[in-house]
Amino acid sequence: MHQNLVEFQHLAIALALGLLIGLERGWQERQAKEGSRLAGIRTFGLVSLLGALWQLLSFQENPFILGISFLSFTILVISISFIEAKHKQVYGITTSVALMIAFALGALTMQGHTALATAATAVTVILLGLKPALHHWVRSLEPHEMTAVFKLILISAVMLPILPNQTFDPWQAFNPYQIWWMVVLICGVSFIGYFAIKIAGAKRGIFLTGLLAGLASSTAVTLSLSRLGKQYQHIPRELAAGVIVASVTMFPRILIIAGLIRKELMPLLLWPIGLMTLAGYLIVWWLISHCETPETTSTNKIYTIHDQEYPALPSII
Repeated sequence: MHQNLVEFQHLAIALALGLLIGLERGWQERQAKEGSRLAGIRTFGLVSLLGALWQLLSFQENPFILGISFLSFTILVISISFIEAKHKQVYGITTSVALMIAFALGALTMQGHTALATAATAVTVILLGLKPALHHWVRSLEPHEMTAVFKLILISAVMLPILPNQTFDPWQAFNPYQIWWMVVLICGVSFIGYFAIKIAGAKRGIFLTGLLAGLASSTAVTLSLSRLGKQYQHIPRELAAGVIVASVTMFPRILIIAGLIRKELMPLLLWPIGLMTLAGYLIVWWLISHCETPETTSTNKIYTIHDQEYPALPSII
């Protein structure tokens, strides 16, 4: 009886996840005529339910059943997509891939991985829904920004993993991996800071950079924003506020760490750390509130953001 209840719950979750993806697809194509869409909210719900049922059968009969059913379903989706593309002269596989994902999510849910399936569904829906924003962002990228992306990938995903994570000197101070990790961290913060300024404006962008990146390393934020100061010489108050935000972020982080290790320290640290945090954010508020719209004099202006011109992305290496 208990096993049947669990299976019903998994079927219901699989159906709900499929309906959620179908809701997004149906909303995106809401202007299309009835019957002209490859799949809508009902189809996605049924596909996810189909994946869950085939997973249930593979449990009871043969594990290869699920693989064969997924392959058959993929062939069906590809065939229908090809016919639709040939008829409409519109080529795209996003909805087809979303259908395959819905099938896989149903099977994953029936295996008991409901949290993982739910998270994957959320990511899928977000990616599908952000199509206009993502396309606009890609079109707005400049060549030097793409070069910076490739450089960051090179130093973080290629060079960092191959460096030895050990010391090579008698003082146990020279560790290539840790040193390069700091380089990656500083470059990453600079990269995030630049795009935060470009997207959100100087005040909000620098504040967000200091707040979020400061959780990882206030030193990296300080170095990165200082380097950005050479390019953005017309916004010194905003950059100073970002450095202070990153430094002040350490205080609540210290309080949380100390409380997790020794909760008896929390009452003793709460007031002094709270006062230091409050004082720091009051200074940040004063700096931001007294910022003036500057007259830019840079000769390398390529962006107009929130009615302010900003120079090119500084080299991250």
